[in-house]
Amino acid sequence: MKIIHVITAFGIGGAEKLLLNIMNKQVEEHSVHLIYFKSIDDLLPKLNNKIIVENIPFSFFITKKLKSYFKEHNPDIIHTHLGHADFLGLFSAKNIKCKLFCTMHNIYFKKNFIDFIIFAVYRFILLKNVNVISISKSVESHVVNRLKVSKKRSYLLSNAIPNGPFVLEKKSSDEINLLFVGRLTKQKSVVTLIKAIKELKKKNLKKRFKLIIIGDGNMKESLMKLSEDLGVRKNIQFMGEQKDINEYYLKADIFVLPSIWEGFGIVILEAFSAKVAVIASNIEGPAEIIKNKINGLLFEPEDYVQLSEKLMELINNKKLRIKIANNGHKSFTKKYHIDSYVKKLIKLYENA
Repeated sequence: MKIIHVITAFGIGGAEKLLLNIMNKQVEEHSVHLIYFKSIDDLLPKLNNKIIVENIPFSFFITKKLKSYFKEHNPDIIHTHLGHADFLGLFSAKNIKCKLFCTMHNIYFKKNFIDFIIFAVYRFILLKNVNVISISKSVESHVVNRLKVSKKRSYLLSNAIPNGPFVLEKKSSDEINLLFVGRLTKQKSVVTLIKAIKELKKKNLKKRFKLIIIGDGNMKESLMKLSEDLGVRKNIQFMGEQKDINEYYLKADIFVLPSIWEGFGIVILEAFSAKVAVIASNIEGPAEIIKNKINGLLFEPEDYVQLSEKLMELINNKKLRIKIANNGHKSFTKKYHIDSYVKKLIKLYENA
């Protein structure tokens, strides 16, 4: 089977990591191509060298170039990921004789009135005769109820990852390492996390702590300024984008995902696989993965006081921290491994 995946960029993000793992598995038995647009390609070194890679930059002629590429390579499957790729890839694939797939990674794009325009384009133009894969139940509900995709063409496949880094028992330390991994954008609400750190400093903690922030984005400068203004800059390390984040997961005691919207939250699986206790906002995607006080803790989005209380609970209670970390690892092992994901995906390709 010849499969062409199309994605906006190939940097360090949840959708990009999922696609990386999918392709590296698919290429063991199939011919796999990757097309990406933006010159953001941090994950390319991790791709299997059998995968054919094509960078087609944004230009006035991009749809013509895409259509030409599709015709030249005559794929069985064209599979798009993320907004720009959906719009340009699916539009260019019209009249190409192959099966079309689109993975929806989020419910919202901007979380404002622009989304309603985007939803209308998806509903009335892009998703006609396209098979749509949702990464969570909440995304699937959005696809069926708001975008009006037929249930015959709508499929649920929860995100998955390969085995995480090998985990030794974490050494006892006087300092607790908190970790955030993700884009520094409005969606991730790192502002909430930084404000929670300010609250945490007021509390009677048994241990010292520091927060490591991995990632980059248009809010980085403002977040650094906020941490200065709140007097917590010494408690926070902004590390920027990192190509290898395993070492940070292995050193972390608590992982925090404070997003205000999230289709799934693949970083939660990464933390699970590394046996790190997880705290996440109680929103659509994470709430499907986390059972509160069993394999993670949930707090109400943007409630930095409540987040600080959850952090204090795990910092002060080592037994609870270890229990939640171990249960998270069990959840990953049972439900979210990439091998079973790719087998299900290939069956969808074959049966669509």
